[in-house]
Amino acid sequence: MKIDIVANGRLLDVSIGLEATQSFSCVLSPPDGDVTFVDVLPEIYEIYTNVLGVNFEESEQNGKPVRCGKGCVSCCHQLITVSVHEALLLAHIVGLLCQEEQQRIRSAFDESLTRLENAGLFRDLLHSHVNAFDDRELVVDAQKRYWALGLACPFLLDDACAIYPYRPFICRQYGVSSDPEHCGKIFQKDHLIERIRLSHDFGSAAASFDGLEAIKTRAIPLPTIFLVHGMLHCFERPKATAEVMIARFLRHADKHFSR
Repeated sequence: MKIDIVANGRLLDVSIGLEATQSFSCVLSPPDGDVTFVDVLPEIYEIYTNVLGVNFEESEQNGKPVRCGKGCVSCCHQLITVSVHEALLLAHIVGLLCQEEQQRIRSAFDESLTRLENAGLFRDLLHSHVNAFDDRELVVDAQKRYWALGLACPFLLDDACAIYPYRPFICRQYGVSSDPEHCGKIFQKDHLIERIRLSHDFGSAAASFDGLEAIKTRAIPLPTIFLVHGMLHCFERPKATAEVMIARFLRHADKHFSR
């Protein structure tokens, strides 16, 4: 990835070269002064939208167009995991919604937690994803058990995402070229899901980045973000200017999570 970020007053002109013939530019308006990674997540999301656009276009040119679309919500019933940074941002975004919408979302989260607790899965989810994410067998087992419960994402309303502009990386990068119906068979041995090949995995990059450098991956199960919100503030949150923070993350993603 070739990265070029130029400050233009309060704006940042960002140019990214993915391969020799694949590049894009965008203009960002991040916060002034020193910021944490959480503060520039909206700008990172915008950059990733462009990266994914290049990836999806390449896939379509190779005869494998993205088959996902509005109303296709099988992926919203899988376990959605987010980085610490995204968990903090999502909790903040919910706090900005009208009172009625906040109550609806919080009720959906409470219901999910109750069902996880009743199924004896709550502690296992937290342990496997926060403390033992490198234990693939443990993580996949927890995800299978979650899928079996048939829980919808608490942000899903009328088959649409209630916080779509701020949806997590993992939701953005889940694209398939196979028949969307196969996504409902995710853990069956004969499932035929073909994911779009991506140049970069920003979701994993964010989960292993503290704003300064690479760290051990920590994934937060989405239904628990409000429950662990206070604890998340205890993690160190380095600061830098938006220009430095964005460039630092892009280099981290390119070094550790590129194909």
